[in-house]
Amino acid sequence: MTGMSPSLAPNGSAGSGSSHDGSAVPTRLGRLSGTEQRIWDAFPLGEPVDLRTGDPARDDPAEAAHWSADRTVRGEVLAALLLGARPAAPGAVAAVRLVGARISGDLRIDHGLVSALLHLRGCRVDGRIDLDGATTGAIDLRGSRLTRISAYGAVVKGQLDLSDTVITGLADGPGRGLSAVHGDGARIEGGLFASRAQVTGSFCLINAQVGGQLTLVDARLFNTSADGKSFNGGGIRIGRSLLAQGLWAKGELRLPGAHIGSSLVLNGARLDGLGGVALHADDLLVASEATFRTHSRGRSRRAFTAVGTVRLPWSRFGNDLDLRGARLTPSADQPALEAERILVEGSLRLGGGFRTDGEIRLTAARITSHLDLTGMSSPDALLTLYTACAEGGIQEDAASWPSRLNLDGFTYGGFTAYREASARLALMRRQVRRNDETRSGAYRAQPYEQLASYYRSLGEDGEARTVLLAKQRALRSKLPWWRRVPGRVLDALVGYGYRPLRAIGWAAALLTASSVYFSRVRPDHVASDDHSVFNPVLYSADHLVPVIHFGQPDVWQYHGVPAVVTVLLTVLGWTLGIAIAAAASRTLTRN
Repeated sequence: MTGMSPSLAPNGSAGSGSSHDGSAVPTRLGRLSGTEQRIWDAFPLGEPVDLRTGDPARDDPAEAAHWSADRTVRGEVLAALLLGARPAAPGAVAAVRLVGARISGDLRIDHGLVSALLHLRGCRVDGRIDLDGATTGAIDLRGSRLTRISAYGAVVKGQLDLSDTVITGLADGPGRGLSAVHGDGARIEGGLFASRAQVTGSFCLINAQVGGQLTLVDARLFNTSADGKSFNGGGIRIGRSLLAQGLWAKGELRLPGAHIGSSLVLNGARLDGLGGVALHADDLLVASEATFRTHSRGRSRRAFTAVGTVRLPWSRFGNDLDLRGARLTPSADQPALEAERILVEGSLRLGGGFRTDGEIRLTAARITSHLDLTGMSSPDALLTLYTACAEGGIQEDAASWPSRLNLDGFTYGGFTAYREASARLALMRRQVRRNDETRSGAYRAQPYEQLASYYRSLGEDGEARTVLLAKQRALRSKLPWWRRVPGRVLDALVGYGYRPLRAIGWAAALLTASSVYFSRVRPDHVASDDHSVFNPVLYSADHLVPVIHFGQPDVWQYHGVPAVVTVLLTVLGWTLGIAIAAAASRTLTRN
């Protein structure tokens, strides 16, 4: 038969390495078939038994219903071997190494102590594989077609390989969803490999421990039942990385409280929460970086996509959190990215074509390096940075920012690219309202103060004053019309104290205009013993400058309209004097 081990004799019995015969078979197993006898004899030396025909189409486990009867092996026979019905040959490692077989019934080694290896490659298992509470060696099920694996509290002293497997799932009861892989509390000392696996039903590893990598590269995890979880790894501990490039998951992907010893890689993954949460990873700990980027393979490129909320609140990342190019579609009335109080000990990257129409909620997030928005393509999103902190500053371009922002309490180290204050003030006008986050134009004082502080740190006092003047105008726009009048006057005279030269210009203009006016209208000379000449400039200055007295009004006086002009000039003089004093005070305090 194609692929048969050369150590097997043509009649299917073991070669000279075996000294046992059929009489050693436990009576409960009855008579072994020819194929079962071959496996029985090959076990002590760990020799493979290959039942394939050599035709890939015919050997596909999905076609096992059409396989010949001599490719069928009872699961209880394999279980008996694994549980010690035959010892290992001296100097050999006993193993069930079976390729292209159909295993009928359940394979149950629950609560057993198994030192032999179990390798079922390209096989079809009709029943369940039950490893609950067992301690086993490495298990290799690559390319097989299974119904369910149960490994509650199991210990695997090696790796568990489910690469290229198809696990169809079994119903736990009437009206309940399918159960496919259950390893809650299991400890796998090596890696858990499930790349390209196709799992229908629940995949549970709650509080499990994986000493090496957990790989779900190009896997398909579908659980479309009500409230179904495509993968449930709450509290899982992974010694190295969780690699899931190209993963396609239907149903919530859960990693709350998970600890990942190296990186989390979900590049090119497609997560569909089926109307609920796409990724639930509250209080996640990733020792290195986490990436949700576009995955490139040859000429093909696939962006990370999530239909449903991506939840990361209270999570911690030892390096960058990278979502460049990701595409997030939120559930109704839910944020697209929920990342409150996260700690990123690196950069948070939301650029490179990152796209969503929902809310990017980064409330109280702390980023030790940069918040990178360069190339963000989410004009209709809401970016919430309430009380967040980007210690290293912000990387952005003019078109990066969404049309709706919540920047109240947001602090940052600066911008990597310098732009004038007038270009950045548009961000202040995008502030959303507290009672209606769909509308922008709200006033918050802190974002203006933070932006002014940034310009002051660069020594750009003029730009800082531009920001603070805009702050006063924004505040005025929110007042009733009758309370805006004093502010408009103060703005026109000295720009709320941030434009002190404006007051000097007003004073010079009033002095010039009043001097010309009084030069054309002669006053009455009220002091007959005085022989001075009337000077319209000094007369105007006497009324316009409150603290200087040239004596002109003592000997020259007006009546009628000119007298009203002098009163107005005096009032304007005092107003300008107060404004100039306020401007000088603000200048001296540099605030």
